[in-house]
Amino acid sequence: MALLDPINPLGEIAVDVLVCGPAASGRCPPRKALRTADRSPFTVVVDRDDDVRYTRTVLAAHHPSAGRVVVHPTVGGGDRLLWHDVLHAVADGRPPRAPSRTARGNQPAQERSVRAALKAGAVHRLTILRAHRTGLGVWADLVALHRTTGTDVIVVHHAELPVDLAHLLRHCDHRVLTTRAAVQAMHPPAGPGSAEVKPAHFPKSTVQ
Repeated sequence: MALLDPINPLGEIAVDVLVCGPAASGRCPPRKALRTADRSPFTVVVDRDDDVRYTRTVLAAHHPSAGRVVVHPTVGGGDRLLWHDVLHAVADGRPPRAPSRTARGNQPAQERSVRAALKAGAVHRLTILRAHRTGLGVWADLVALHRTTGTDVIVVHHAELPVDLAHLLRHCDHRVLTTRAAVQAMHPPAGPGSAEVKPAHFPKSTVQ
């Protein structure tokens, strides 16, 4: 699902972003007009100092069998591998079905696989770490995933929000959390016996 895809549930938002732009944000629609009834808002955690305690807290909450999934995106993978990373996290480290097809598929095909996996796994909370390395179009797709599935999406941005991203968020119902206490409240430890999500191992020079 691309940002300007005409069938994208956020297509109208993409157009609004291009038309009004950050400099003319006074013309943006009020957030209440975009609220999704009976749902938690799209949640953004802003970890301005890239505090490792935020990451550890979130990773310790990974518990797929309880419907809580945490994704630590492939280092250096960019947007291309994010959906595949989600599939692996939902599968709790086991290879998802037909991984070769998923790896070769285009982004819409990968996203359809993710939606099916979230539904089949009864995933009610999906947290994406390292979201400051994710492109604006994928942020829009994650907002759409939150709005059009039964999964609440949380993204952790390990830096200040840039102007364009802050503007995109004005076009959706969202909340911003900035304290570790708030992150801990949303991500209780999974407890003994649950799987631990670990980032892929790469040379130290490539780790962000």
